[in-house]
Amino acid sequence: MNGHTLLTQFKSWTAFRAVILLALVVVVLLAVQPTALGSYGIALSRIVDVWLVAIALVPVLVLGEIDLSVGSTMAVTAAVAAQVSGNLAVSIPLALITGAVVGLINGLLVVKVGINSFITTLGMLITLQGLALAITDGAPVPLQDSTRALEFSVPLIGQITPDIIIAVAATAALWFFMTKMRTGRELYIIGGNAEAAASGGISIDTRKILAFIICSCVAGLAGVVDTLNLVAASPTLGSTVMLLAIAAAVVGGASLSGGRASVIGAVIGAVALGGISIGLQMSGLDSSVESIAIGAILFAAIVLTKEGVRALRLPSLLGPLTGASSDHTAAAAGKAR
Repeated sequence: MNGHTLLTQFKSWTAFRAVILLALVVVVLLAVQPTALGSYGIALSRIVDVWLVAIALVPVLVLGEIDLSVGSTMAVTAAVAAQVSGNLAVSIPLALITGAVVGLINGLLVVKVGINSFITTLGMLITLQGLALAITDGAPVPLQDSTRALEFSVPLIGQITPDIIIAVAATAALWFFMTKMRTGRELYIIGGNAEAAASGGISIDTRKILAFIICSCVAGLAGVVDTLNLVAASPTLGSTVMLLAIAAAVVGGASLSGGRASVIGAVIGAVALGGISIGLQMSGLDSSVESIAIGAILFAAIVLTKEGVRALRLPSLLGPLTGASSDHTAAAAGKAR
């Protein structure tokens, strides 16, 4: 295989933009804040919540839907984990079940009632915010089993702590589901062409409900992980995570119109944006600069897609930057890269 073919395939990879951004972030950090890379374990722990929520959004985004309630789902599952039982072996499964129930409700409202996913999950966001405040009485709730929770922050391999291992395991499981299992691959087919999917006998309603359940369940996992890291459940947990996670998924190649998304791309996007955030904070810059930088990157990521170039009628010179197509489309759903 010649170099030109390899370059063409790389440009067509869904995560192309995220890889380029991550490379730039690493170069800048090496030049400006090399200590940030030396403490990679701490840095990764700080972005685990965005990492998990970003991959959680992939099954929903690939369908052309959205879930705005992921941040509030984190808060509610955290509250359940802290309040229901002092035994983590009991409270953690209950928290994850709570997340799954939230996803089921979202999916049923979208599929069976026919409410737009933006409106549905916006309403769920507000509802769960109130529920989290009610469960916690508006104040952080310490975990009763604090001793075991504190062990959660102890590195297991080098600087790698249990939260990072959980994030890697969740990523591997979701990647396998989306690329190797028939049900997961069908999500790409539905997002690319719902009519063709229906004609092919795919149960669109069932798949959409499943996607929302997976999304909320993984978001609930993020809430549990954050709670274990903080050794307390906060009613405002996840308040800033949702937008960053959407940005990470889009930077990682997800299309808001559906049909294209990448679990690995979402992770790379989360790490890249997290690196920018950490670098700016270590440089002592105001938080507003961080928001402006991430907003600008998200805007650029949307513009530098084939759809964005076409809509804005940008010169064809930008064509090579956008990539030929997704590595996960309806046509290629049968074989994952």
